[in-house]
This record gives sequence, structure tokens and C-alpha cells, in this order.
Amino acid sequence: MSKIIKLTYLEDISGGDTSFIKEMLALYISTTATEVSKLNELFEKKDVIAIGQLAHKLKAPIQMLGITELYNTMKGIEDCCKTGMNIENLYENIQKSIQLTEESAVEVKKIIASL
Repeated sequence: MSKIIKLTYLEDISGGDTSFIKEMLALYISTTATEVSKLNELFEKKDVIAIGQLAHKLKAPIQMLGITELYNTMKGIEDCCKTGMNIENLYENIQKSIQLTEESAVEVKKIIASL
């Protein structure tokens, strides 16, 4: 069913409660999927600290949905901002995270509709 989303963790913590799963998925759409675009704004302002903080904040809901590639990208952004290492890849990773978030949002909407 899902290409990039693995609901195993969410199903485990919800005990299979589909209304809870729907609520968490809707929350992902309304918060995480919209907030990730702020990374571009922060990059334009060269606010590396805020980028790292936002990436850290976004990791938990991404991990809850089992979106491994997006989680790893966010972790890379956060680590880059903390250490200053691989800073030359920051823009590319931000763009990748936005693309992956858009793809995951489409998939989440399909999952919600199927529940």
C-alpha cells in the first residue's frame, strides 16, 4: 500500500485504533508537511541555528510515520547545523526534505482516505 511510509510504529502505539491513526496522519499534514517549507525561508536568512532546531522538531513525527529517508535527511540537516560540517550540502538536503515531505503528504492523504 505505502511506498515510503511504514505505519508499523503508529499501529503498535494505537493498538490498531484507526481514528487515532487518522488523527496522527492529519496532524502530520497540518503541521509537519507545512512547516518543512520554513526551512527554505530560514536558509535564505542564513539562520543555521533555526534550521537545525526546526529539523530536530520535525524528526519525531516523521519517525512516527516510519519515513526513513526523510528522517535521515532531517537528521543530516540537524547534524550539519550543529557541527558546521557538510554545510555545503545544506541547501541540497533542504530541497530533498521538501520533496520527500511533499511525496509523503500525498501518500498520507491516500492512507487517510483508505481508512
